[in-house]
Amino acid sequence: MPTTPKPSFVSRNLVAIVMVPSLIAVHFGWNLLQDNRKLVAAEEQIDLPPVTFAKYAWKRLTGNNSGAAAEKSDSD
Repeated sequence: MPTTPKPSFVSRNLVAIVMVPSLIAVHFGWNLLQDNRKLVAAEEQIDLPPVTFAKYAWKRLTGNNSGAAAEKSDSD
């Protein structure tokens, strides 16, 4: 019985090959839009979503809620 050929690297990792550059491009585009002052004022600018999530997760893990209260009072 003939053996089936082993799938190539590209066929085994096609999702990663497509998604990794796509995620990089999306985050780069987000950064370009946030830096454009015609679209987003300096006081309305926010971090990249992964940075925002990392800050939130760090505050939850460390129990540091005083920073969140200060941010809420600044935005009011």
